[in-house]
Amino acid sequence: MKNLTKILMIALFSIIVSGAFAQNGGFKFGLNMANANQKVGDEKLDIENQLLFAPRLGFIFEMPVHENIFMQTGIFGTASGYSYDSQRDVDDDILEVEWADSREKYVLVYFELPVNFGYKHELNDDVSLFGMMGPVFRYMPYSTLAYKIDGEWDNEVTHFGEGDNKIEFFNKFDMGLNIEAGAQVDRYQFTLFYSPSFTNIVNEEADMLDLGMKWKNYSFGLNIAILFGDVSGGGSGYRR
Repeated sequence: MKNLTKILMIALFSIIVSGAFAQNGGFKFGLNMANANQKVGDEKLDIENQLLFAPRLGFIFEMPVHENIFMQTGIFGTASGYSYDSQRDVDDDILEVEWADSREKYVLVYFELPVNFGYKHELNDDVSLFGMMGPVFRYMPYSTLAYKIDGEWDNEVTHFGEGDNKIEFFNKFDMGLNIEAGAQVDRYQFTLFYSPSFTNIVNEEADMLDLGMKWKNYSFGLNIAILFGDVSGGGSGYRR
């Protein structure tokens, strides 16, 4: 709850400041390709992780800071995690084991708040190149382990116990870095991004054997943004 309160306060403050000073607001959507770095102690976990593909949707505020320097923030919804191939026991008889191939996916749903600072280089009146970087604060309201056997999907909870004895596998709060670069054409922005996490999201209480389990998210992908503010005065998006 404390972590949720922190991120909500940061989000509220950023939105109030952004709304007061932003010259541009808009929508941003794209493709998030996620994976995770996992370790037990200092040893990398021997799992052949594969990318988890998820949409990335949200809204942005953008404001000038000084000449071609700008700040961009907003709120996004997306998913992290990864997928892998495994096997599961599909026989209800506890005395017998019958294995079936399964497709497994850890799906961690996140709300993200990036706070990016960037620079735009104007090529002409309609086009500019830009790059930006900054911290990203993330909160996870939901997680699950989904799996598919014989074409049918099911899922498992990501916690031990119930009620007051419930222990979540994952910490809800995550923090990382967003690095993004691309081009702005009129009011449309096209970018590539990379976002590594600095936070180990494995809950210490869930690591009952004290193995030193570590899980750090990372993702990369493509974004398209549509700005609805004033984009006159050149590709930089700011009136001069």
